[in-house]
Amino acid sequence: DALALEVPAGKVTALVGPSGGGKSTALAVLLGQVELEAGAVQWDGAPLATLSLPSVRRAVAWVPQEPVLLSGPVRENLRLGLPEATDAALWKALEQAHGAGFVKAFPAGLDEDVGERGCRLSGGQRQRLALARAFLREPTLLLLDEPTSALDAESEAGVQAGLGELIAGRTTLVVAHRLATIQKAALIHVLEGGRCVESGTWAE
Repeated sequence: DALALEVPAGKVTALVGPSGGGKSTALAVLLGQVELEAGAVQWDGAPLATLSLPSVRRAVAWVPQEPVLLSGPVRENLRLGLPEATDAALWKALEQAHGAGFVKAFPAGLDEDVGERGCRLSGGQRQRLALARAFLREPTLLLLDEPTSALDAESEAGVQAGLGELIAGRTTLVVAHRLATIQKAALIHVLEGGRCVESGTWAE
């Protein structure tokens, strides 16, 4: 059966359901990582297949549960989001992501080495760098794979504050595991076995 989903512009849409239901696969389709065997993704009425994949990806920011960080300085990890970004833009994005404080505390600041896969940073710090990267991109569409689910309460508070600013007024599709995330969504799709079995608001 086909999966039919609507993601309203400028609002938060949540995907919920059991593990293996197709939530992360739906995000992968939007990122062009999975090709459809049938059907089509419509972007503002235009089939995704007719659009330039690089241009689509430039309009999208993805914040996963486990952010991808490379061995090297904070600066270069942030610039994965926007290679031409100035240091001023990096600091602005860090402020927006509530991550400027810990980066300023590093002896080398933006030049601090994060270690292999970010091993020298805490989970909350890694996620705030991922959020800062998303702020740099100023995306049209934000894809979130519940980026706070693996964090402790203190780290989650900082990341949630940054997420709140990033989501404001932006089209957002979030794979949700937590009740608070679902309650705040304008639209909720329940996925099971690769199909959407229910859609509506939290109240519905």
